[in-house]
Amino acid sequence: MRTLFIAATLLLPGLVLAAPPKGTPMPHGLLFNLDCTDFFYHRIAEGVDGGAVLDQYVDIIADAGAAVLLINTNARKTNCASAVWETFWDGYDPAGPDDQPFLVAIPAADRPTYRPMIHSMWALDAQGVDYPARIAARCRARGVSPWITLRMNDVHFNDDLSHPFHGKLWRDPKFHRGGSMGYYQRGLDYAHPEVRDLYMKLVVETLERYDLDGLELDFMREPYLFREGAEAEGAKILEAFVREVRKLTEQAAAKRGHPVRLGVRVPSHIEVAQGWGLDAIQWAKEELVDLVVPTPRWSTLEYDLPLAAWKQALAGTGVTLAGGLEILCRPMPGGLAHSVTPERAVGAAAAVLASGADDVYLFNYFPNIAWSRPDYLKTLQAMSSLDALRKLPRRHVVTWRDIIGPHEAYTPPLPAIGAALSFALPTGPAAPAGAAVTLELQVKGEANTPAPEVRINDTACALQESKPNDHGVLFVYTVPATMLLTVEPNQISVSAGQPVTVEGVEMRIVP
Repeated sequence: MRTLFIAATLLLPGLVLAAPPKGTPMPHGLLFNLDCTDFFYHRIAEGVDGGAVLDQYVDIIADAGAAVLLINTNARKTNCASAVWETFWDGYDPAGPDDQPFLVAIPAADRPTYRPMIHSMWALDAQGVDYPARIAARCRARGVSPWITLRMNDVHFNDDLSHPFHGKLWRDPKFHRGGSMGYYQRGLDYAHPEVRDLYMKLVVETLERYDLDGLELDFMREPYLFREGAEAEGAKILEAFVREVRKLTEQAAAKRGHPVRLGVRVPSHIEVAQGWGLDAIQWAKEELVDLVVPTPRWSTLEYDLPLAAWKQALAGTGVTLAGGLEILCRPMPGGLAHSVTPERAVGAAAAVLASGADDVYLFNYFPNIAWSRPDYLKTLQAMSSLDALRKLPRRHVVTWRDIIGPHEAYTPPLPAIGAALSFALPTGPAAPAGAAVTLELQVKGEANTPAPEVRINDTACALQESKPNDHGVLFVYTVPATMLLTVEPNQISVSAGQPVTVEGVEMRIVP
């Protein structure tokens, strides 16, 4: 741990300060993760007052009701000037051609979008605007708590190590975790001190440079941090790493005169997170973290996050528990991925709060999402209150888990094939009086496919209509709202005269 100890003393060398009291509660409400590229992809910083444009961008998030804004500043490089990491635009010639050495590894079809993003980062920095500092200042002006979130093992574009997305260390195969997991083979192996030092330097710089209310270690980009079979030993390495980061946040709190909290984003199931060495429960019990965010990775929302189990395991630690919502909703592996609709987002958020979690945490819910601005504001504003969510139309969907543990045998709920099928679907809080509730069953087949019989919690549901579509037939059933369970998952039984293939199960509740 020599290198980590050195890093932990860099923030305030030769000076020992007492951290402020821990009694100040963490603000509760909507937690909003802002990734390191979205602003630059969609807002040009050159030829305008980049700082003012950035303020306007933050205002949309504040207007949407965010209590905490987590500013992501890195992937495999940083989107702001750094003394310890390479920046996204290092080596870029803003006046050069599209086939300059910096851009030549990017497929020609991708350059029209990638280059403007890089150029905007360069231009904002050239204007003297420090991206995270400007956002943090605007957050404080708007009453939003500013955090920074660091991606601890991002692997975007890892199929081509000549891509300018990658920093120097990532190009060296000896630091890759390897193994048989395809896309994740070129993730970094935290067993190497050089890898841990790389990230610790960024942690130190972040806390030294910026006045923050919190720092998050995002282990969901990506959670595979050790070579296959080395996860148990890796858990010890990660606990030591998190312990050192905790020392740094306490030093930062002493320097700033207010709490600087530490959060982690981890896989949705406790045993899965632990299986990959991410023992957030132990970290909480050791008082190393203040916020734990169980979440899917990216492929889909999970409407059945086991947050009650997390809450029970975290009891007595004082740690804030937030359920993570992704922007995609995909019913099954390989199925169609849909950007979540407001109704599906409301359903997922309601399930999070109804399960006993403290807060909802949004990932990739950018202001440029394909919703109307009124829908965006109304939907996100409701996510701080279960009562507000109950008043909005919502959908709950049978989906799947996109992170499983090492060697875990896991069968996704869909597709399901058989003459007698069953599904479990939690639907959060009770439906308001007079609400219209329907169940949508997507069945593979032809327009004349007979409708299966459906029972929910052993109560028969009447067929309302059938709708042939490109994927088969969508059967819609009327559900007695009083039959829905509010604590346990609803049990959905599907019976047919002959085997059917079910590819979608979705409950809609309209007040």
